[in-house]
Amino acid sequence: MKIHALAVQTGFEVDTETHVQARTRARALGAFVREIPFATALLDRDLALVAVSPEWAAQGVAPRLEIEGDAVAGGLVAPEDVEALRACAQDGLAFSRYLPVLDEHGVQRVWRTEFSACRDAEFEEGRAYAVMVTARDVTGYADSVLRAERDQQRLRMALELDDLLVREYDLRTKEVYFSGTAPELQKWCTFQDDPLEVAHPDDRQRCTDLVATRKVGEARVFEFKLNRDDGVETWVRSVGKVFVGADGKPEKLVNLFKDITDRRRHTEAIETLAFRDPLTGLPNRALFQHRFQEAVTASESLGEMFGLIMIDVDHFKDINDSLGHDAGDALLKRLAGMLQHAFRSSDTVARLGGDEFAVILRGLHGEADMTRPIEKLQDLLRRPIEHGGRSFTASASIGAALHGDPDADPAHMIKNADIALYRAKEAGRNRSIVFEPSMRSEVEQRLELLRDVRAAVAENEFTLFYQPVVDIREHKVAGFEALMRWEHPEQGILTPARFMAAFEDQDLSLKLGDMAFETALRQMREWLDQGVDFGRVAVNISSAQFRSGRLAQEIQERLARWNVPCERLTIEVTENVYMGWGSDLVSDTVRQLHEAGVMIALDDFGTGYASLANLRQFPIDRLKIDKSFVQNDEDEAIVRAVITLGTSMGMKVVAEGVEDAEQLAALSRYGCDQVQGYHFGRPMPAGEVPGFLRGFGG
Repeated sequence: MKIHALAVQTGFEVDTETHVQARTRARALGAFVREIPFATALLDRDLALVAVSPEWAAQGVAPRLEIEGDAVAGGLVAPEDVEALRACAQDGLAFSRYLPVLDEHGVQRVWRTEFSACRDAEFEEGRAYAVMVTARDVTGYADSVLRAERDQQRLRMALELDDLLVREYDLRTKEVYFSGTAPELQKWCTFQDDPLEVAHPDDRQRCTDLVATRKVGEARVFEFKLNRDDGVETWVRSVGKVFVGADGKPEKLVNLFKDITDRRRHTEAIETLAFRDPLTGLPNRALFQHRFQEAVTASESLGEMFGLIMIDVDHFKDINDSLGHDAGDALLKRLAGMLQHAFRSSDTVARLGGDEFAVILRGLHGEADMTRPIEKLQDLLRRPIEHGGRSFTASASIGAALHGDPDADPAHMIKNADIALYRAKEAGRNRSIVFEPSMRSEVEQRLELLRDVRAAVAENEFTLFYQPVVDIREHKVAGFEALMRWEHPEQGILTPARFMAAFEDQDLSLKLGDMAFETALRQMREWLDQGVDFGRVAVNISSAQFRSGRLAQEIQERLARWNVPCERLTIEVTENVYMGWGSDLVSDTVRQLHEAGVMIALDDFGTGYASLANLRQFPIDRLKIDKSFVQNDEDEAIVRAVITLGTSMGMKVVAEGVEDAEQLAALSRYGCDQVQGYHFGRPMPAGEVPGFLRGFGG
């Protein structure tokens, strides 16, 4: 790594993790410096140029801004000020200078440059990680200012032009003299006994500590908030120096004060943009990563136990789609408040992006210290959220990981918490799960499967097989159910049981559902053109496909595009889809399709939570008995009850999983209408359907 000449001289450690973090942070801040509408430059702690604002570049304030070796003298500062620049980078000692610059016409202009350290109390105990330089054109009065050091009258002019206040305190007589050049500032820089009374109580101890380390005759720079009783926040920079008398004893304390409130607000605004989430005000991903690294360092060096919690809002996209983005924003801000209320003020609560939040908890004694605030958060989430005259509730999936083993690698914490979060979603959401090592291999296998499925979708390896549905009384094929199959290049034909995880992933579920629908419609069109009387084709619809709110319109548009009559299509929906999140949306969608002529089948009946009231609420034409009941002799009473229920409500009842003549005979006695299963035919490729129909019953 190249080390700048001044970096070595400033005394900073190089090639360390902290050094890299400082440069990373400076680069993050540099992105925003490039957008500032006034002349600004940013140097890292090595005094290497990170970024300049457009105004800085346009004005050519420091055309040779490469602070390395002797180039300093021709860049920002004169040779005699090199030490001041080093002190700014090392100790945060701010200073200002006048910089002569030749403009594009060869005319000399004078710029006043101010150097201040960028630092954070939470970064390396407040040490600087960058130096910010601001400049303004003072050509009109620069000569007066420079000569004012020899002329009292012109000095006063300079002070007034720059809003500077001089306070002289006679340490022997206790008399105070003010220059009178900044009357508004002077009101708040008076004191009774201690010159540090002017500092706000929050900053007074820090200023006291600086005074204690100052040697007589040595200037010190202070930045603090003024102690004002009118509630107006005012920040000042003060340069203070004690002068000695002829007897060698302290005689006079001189302070130079400047109001830096605007500059400080600009700096804070820039850092807020760089390290804070604009919607919630929480730390963003960049600051989260810095705080996480701090926790890792403390764990490795001090053996400190810490925890990491990852939080995702359940079905956040659905909230945005159904209630609007303003409701989504209100939920995120409300959740940010809940998190801050549930966790300690010392914990880092961050928004990583979208609906993703994270919490870093340091100084833990055990897992209970992490799970208690999670339980508190879950209690808070149960409270309804009011927005725009509507009330709604939200839930969150939470994954947590604890690091307390000194021999373990804490860098795996984020992955472990993500795995626990994934398990929480897989288990039904609205819950929290703490990571256990056994979870890693299971999740990795699942993630590998999802990667393989995505690749298979891209390679068109998925197809549909068709299983016949037979009408018992008429002894003819009433239709077919389209079933997904994966034509794996190495493992052969795979059933959905081998890739069920793909249907639980919203993105893949949508892609597979879309592929199934297009394939089925194309095949139906082909059979119609060939004169194949296939009856109806049933296609399964997942909950993810309902979430757009346009499923009914999309299905009708596709039917029209393929010129397939609505009466040729059956959609199958499981009980859990009917009863899950957005049941009103599902109900409206199937009602529209039913009215258009599409048949609606309730699949796997008896395995979910549908009640008699639900059957009346939704337009259902077919009731499908799950094969687990058909194939279990002990469930005979359930099968008979379902058939009776469906018949009494005007529905046809279809029994799945019929594998032998004995099961068929029993179902026929019970009054079942239709059956499907291996007894009549296994799922078959589309090309075998015409031959199967010709040979059926022969």
